[in-house]
Amino acid sequence: MNILHIQVGMGASGNAAYRLSTAMRKYGFNSNVLNLCHGPVLEHVYTLRRDYLSLFYSFFNKIYFGYKLLGKKKDTYFYHVLPLIGRDISKNQLVKDADVIYIHWISGFLSSRVIKNIAKSRKPIIFFMHDMWDFTGGCHHSFDCEKYKLQCYQCPMFSHHYTTAYKEVQELKRIFAPDNIVFVSPSRWMAKCAQESYILKGKVVQHIPNLVDDSIFTSLSKEQCKKELGIPDGKVIITFGCQSGTHNSFKGWNYLVDAVNRLTRDDIQIVIYGSEKNTETEKQVKYPITFLGRIDDEYKLAQICNATDVFVSPSLAESFGLTFLENILCGTPVVGFDNTAIKEVISHRRNGYLAKNKDSVDLCNGIMEMLEKPLANIDRMSYSSKSVVDSHYKLISKLLSI
Repeated sequence: MNILHIQVGMGASGNAAYRLSTAMRKYGFNSNVLNLCHGPVLEHVYTLRRDYLSLFYSFFNKIYFGYKLLGKKKDTYFYHVLPLIGRDISKNQLVKDADVIYIHWISGFLSSRVIKNIAKSRKPIIFFMHDMWDFTGGCHHSFDCEKYKLQCYQCPMFSHHYTTAYKEVQELKRIFAPDNIVFVSPSRWMAKCAQESYILKGKVVQHIPNLVDDSIFTSLSKEQCKKELGIPDGKVIITFGCQSGTHNSFKGWNYLVDAVNRLTRDDIQIVIYGSEKNTETEKQVKYPITFLGRIDDEYKLAQICNATDVFVSPSLAESFGLTFLENILCGTPVVGFDNTAIKEVISHRRNGYLAKNKDSVDLCNGIMEMLEKPLANIDRMSYSSKSVVDSHYKLISKLLSI
């Protein structure tokens, strides 16, 4: 069986499409990844050739996106619309040879016309939802807004151009209409949101967790990991990971600063990955900070998880909670807010602590408790590579039999 995963490009460590494709190959599928943008050279990962036409598309869409985002309020969350023109990959040999096509993150890549052309093949097309974009008018997380259940008219992210999100909803509704297009959500929470949305109401939305390579994310020597990473020994390590940096307010860095500064221990070392050394960040926290920068290697990420005593991520929204799971599988307790899909990964006071949402005092309580409390037995089977691939196989078999 030939499976193709389509996405913009290889992201930082934790690239879900590549992880899933690699696991599928391990269990007997002929799975490949097709990217728009160049990235690391990896086996069974292909990138579209850049030519003058693709450069024109990129330039034109940049102007188009700028126009569509006129009126978007500052300090609002990530927002993207479909490109007006996109690379038509429907005639690409990998697309033609595929029995099943997975579509992952495609911002700036596939236009509505291209998606329609791919859907005409009548092959099963599975949109893997990594956030809420597939069923909103363009936002990646709606937070407290529930307008996606209607038609996103007068989107609160805009001070004017109120119909931008509304028009995007209507277009996505049309694009996703064919019955060979289905959706996968990594969390039950987001699957429920999708099924309640105007765009995907009545569509097939299957819950299958994100895949974590459990042969990499497992217990390692804490002392050896600290030594190789340059993290001080003899310290209690509290780690915060955010590939978009501490300045992304939606990842809750300010809540973590308040929580950490309430601690009274004198043996704490803060470790931050995803951000380079930043003097402004250092001034905010009373404890010393080790900056590990951007992490693109999964084994190094597993080392960080193992070197950590408590991983804290006070994110205001998560479609799954991948960083929590990575740490839990390495035997590291985690602390996060009780919101969105986080509660599906964190079992309160067993493998971590669910603090009251946006409550830095309770976040501090959770950190202190997890520093003293041993981790309960971990349910590795639910998130094992084999279990996740089996779930995809069942979905694919069902779609191919229709």
